[in-house]
Amino acid sequence: MLEKAQHYLHRFETYLLAALLTALLVMSVLQILLRVFFDTGFLWAEPVSRQGVLWLALLGALSATREKKHIAIDALPRLLPAKAHQVVWTLTQLAAGGVCAALAWYGWGMVQLEREAPGTFVANIPSWWPMCVFVAGFALISLRFAFAAFSKPAEQIL
Repeated sequence: MLEKAQHYLHRFETYLLAALLTALLVMSVLQILLRVFFDTGFLWAEPVSRQGVLWLALLGALSATREKKHIAIDALPRLLPAKAHQVVWTLTQLAAGGVCAALAWYGWGMVQLEREAPGTFVANIPSWWPMCVFVAGFALISLRFAFAAFSKPAEQIL
């Protein structure tokens, strides 16, 4: 039951990532065409694109963490015996999770500061709403690292 739910969650994440990338590409190409051929464009396209790229980056990092394909320095663990490798893996995953948890915490502080002096993002959406991706993204990445800490190291999964 849990594996099936996890499968659907992973599928949803993948489709969300693909949909966001497609929407950003279509919007950017349309914006370029409107500017070149009609000397006009959407006023909201640039801020939406900036936030969309941020969302895309954090969702991509979440996906990479899920697949254990995030950036890692793995020269030392390759030289260690299996038990020591597992210990180093657990410690590094917990450390990475701690860093991401701290980033989520500070992201929350950033969102709170933005809420105190709110601006408008686009279409009367408060400027702090799209910034919530920092909190959600890094919190979920931290959770993924915590789960990965107690699993097999990435090289042994293959």
